[in-house]
Amino acid sequence: MSDGREHYDEINALVGAIAKALGLPDEQVATEIEAGAITLSLGEDDNANRCIDVQRGEIRAQVYQGAIRHASPDGEGEGETGESGQG
Repeated sequence: MSDGREHYDEINALVGAIAKALGLPDEQVATEIEAGAITLSLGEDDNANRCIDVQRGEIRAQVYQGAIRHASPDGEGEGETGESGQG
């Protein structure tokens, strides 16, 4: 539901994707982003695909349009999901 705020739906979808990547509730993600506990940066993977790099402590993930790449703290056990919460 859009209430007239610019990019509301897109930001809501991004927060949902980050929540899914980190295994946290949407509300906690929003609070931690505002507090600086979760950091976001624009990134690019080895194949030149643009993404949002997400970091919360030792945990890192990459959020793409339509997909999430999860990574463990040590960089091993990477996995990918096809749903990002968008749509």
